Amino acid sequence: MDEDRLRAWFEAQRRLLEEGYLRSDDPIRQSGFSGGPDRWRLERGPILAAIEEDGEFVDVGCANGYLLECLVAWAEERGRALIPYGVDFSETLIDLAKRRMPQHASNFYVANAWYWMPPRRWRYVYALLDSVPEAMMGRYARRLFDRYAEPGGRLIAGYYGSRSRAVPPIDVGALLEAHGFRVAGTAEGGTPVVTRFAWVDKP
Repeated sequence: MDEDRLRAWFEAQRRLLEEGYLRSDDPIRQSGFSGGPDRWRLERGPILAAIEEDGEFVDVGCANGYLLECLVAWAEERGRALIPYGVDFSETLIDLAKRRMPQHASNFYVANAWYWMPPRRWRYVYALLDSVPEAMMGRYARRLFDRYAEPGGRLIAGYYGSRSRAVPPIDVGALLEAHGFRVAGTAEGGTPVVTRFAWVDKP
């Protein structure tokens, strides 16, 4: 995909997400999920399988920050302390995230993660692979690994299928391995499985 088409794709995605997410005041629906709180935790909670110690956690594509808020709370239940950071290409959604977590407002950035060179790196970097066109997912994971994860850090890649449309998630671990990564662990969520996660460690 040439650069003009790619930028147009990102702009179309931004408009689509803002239009869809901001139709509701429900924070779960503002996160792009319509399955309710029980399924929300069942299908997103497995991200925490990758959290083995305290640390700073950045959600790349954080939308309204609700997933971050939940992960911090769920990690605390397990005796883990996460300091939340978020990145999203929608200024409107980042404003919601800052209002949701005002004590961490300075930890949120408006940026397109594909192009962005962050001012720092993080212990945990979480991102959905379909934040870029399908053919670019492996390259996207590599950019996040190289640019976002600190030495000794961990990239956690995710993919959400759709229960309502009977669309299964891709095998995230296999995709990462196909692009030269050594997968350190995997997790999945939902009944049937509708979310998959895999993580790789940076030396």
